[in-house]
Amino acid sequence: MFKEFMIMLSSKVQICSLLIYSCSITNIVCTFSATESIEDLCLDYEDDRNSLIAVAEKDKLEVYEEFYDELDNRIRVEQSMNMIFFGPPSSFLRLDPESILHILSHTKKEMIPISRTLLAWDIITDGKTAAFLQGREFLAFGWLLNEVPEEDLYYVNFGDPSVLKYFSTNRLKLDPRKFGVLAAAYRRYFGDHWYNNSTFINELGYLLCGFPPTDLEKISPATFKELSLETLSKAGKCNSKQAQTLYSIAVHPDAYGEPYKWSSHEIGRLSALFTCIPEADISSIQLEAVTEIRPEVMSAMNQDKLEFFTKQQILRMNLKTRRIYILRMQLKSSYDMGEIARQQIAVSIKPFVLQIVFNIVALALCT
Repeated sequence: MFKEFMIMLSSKVQICSLLIYSCSITNIVCTFSATESIEDLCLDYEDDRNSLIAVAEKDKLEVYEEFYDELDNRIRVEQSMNMIFFGPPSSFLRLDPESILHILSHTKKEMIPISRTLLAWDIITDGKTAAFLQGREFLAFGWLLNEVPEEDLYYVNFGDPSVLKYFSTNRLKLDPRKFGVLAAAYRRYFGDHWYNNSTFINELGYLLCGFPPTDLEKISPATFKELSLETLSKAGKCNSKQAQTLYSIAVHPDAYGEPYKWSSHEIGRLSALFTCIPEADISSIQLEAVTEIRPEVMSAMNQDKLEFFTKQQILRMNLKTRRIYILRMQLKSSYDMGEIARQQIAVSIKPFVLQIVFNIVALALCT
């Protein structure tokens, strides 16, 4: 029995040793399979080392604004805009068109001389007309288009939606003549019958004020009534003759009718043309429509027309409009030349009257 037990025990020991050996082999294989190459270890080491390096954050400095606003002389000459706009033309000619557009968009245009404006225009157009430009080029120039030759602006491509959108939605500080050239360019592209379609007129926006009164009076009252509120609000850029022409169309029976028929809806739509209302028609405006008179309209109205508002109309104005009305009336009375003349006459006569009274009293005492 003992011998059989020893044989069984030895067999079990061999089996356990085989299992232990197989497990050790498996661990060795797994260990070798999980080991990375030297190149991978080097890359991991470099990544870990770079992640520990502190990177200092630098604030973005508006160098151009500091130069113009503060005239900081500590800025180096290489960074100065003087090298571009006041230096030799050769330094400006080395710039590409995209750089020039970026500079024009982020520079105070008051500092740019006319010679550099014309040179920038020639570089942007590449010696061609303005027909190849898009809205972003005109956006970069802005009111510097006043310095651009008129014959170049006549070829502006209003068929490009970006160009039409820029000039119709932005109230540019352009000379009336330049604005008229742009209107002529629009008419060259769309023809002479733009006034028959309210859609075309609504797309004009501020360009509507570039057409002469002889063209504006061709708009029919029915077409005028179809104009959007946004287009009518932009009519405030028009000069007095253009605004008067549009007002005469607005009061036509087929459009909005006479002012005494206007409600608050008509006053709100025609607020940009309300300054053209005759003096005799002011008192006939309905009381409920007076509430829609805006403060900016009251500020732009002729001062001589203010006295034709009735007391009931003044009381029905909104608070801010009424305040502006009162201030303007006080200003008018304080600067009334007739009143000033009467005060001067009274001041000049007063010593003479006192002298006469003194002489009369002295004569009476002597007698």
